Amino acid sequence: MEANYTRTEGAIWFYRDIGRPFHTHERAESWHYVPFPINPTIWFTYYVLLRDLVMFLRNQEFAERPTVYIHRRVVWPFSVIHHSMFRCQVHDLFRFNTPSELYACIRCIRYRLFFMSTTSVPRQEIFAEHLGYSTEYSNPFYFDLAMEQ
Repeated sequence: MEANYTRTEGAIWFYRDIGRPFHTHERAESWHYVPFPINPTIWFTYYVLLRDLVMFLRNQEFAERPTVYIHRRVVWPFSVIHHSMFRCQVHDLFRFNTPSELYACIRCIRYRLFFMSTTSVPRQEIFAEHLGYSTEYSNPFYFDLAMEQ
């Protein structure tokens, strides 16, 4: 299991080192649904969270690989919260920025992203705040089965 943790940490640093956060949203399908820039610091913060998660898992005893719940508040520059396709696209971006090596250490990831919009965003961009994780069950904010995958 120690080798899995080491590989996962290496993959997280590799994503950061190749500049993946700067190219995440350039994928045509995400830009089509979410035509606003996403602050790349979201992904750098996410990588730090994943590294902390791996360190936490390394120091814990689990009977089986745990399910991990990622919590974050995502702020939009306009009101699109009621459209599930926008929320699904952001979930896909989080999955895109999660190294596959992490799944050797956990059973699955459930994203608990709380979407809100504001008119006080200085630039028309999407940003996220209050990032955290848990291995304890937490209820989803939206009951869309597509986001529970």
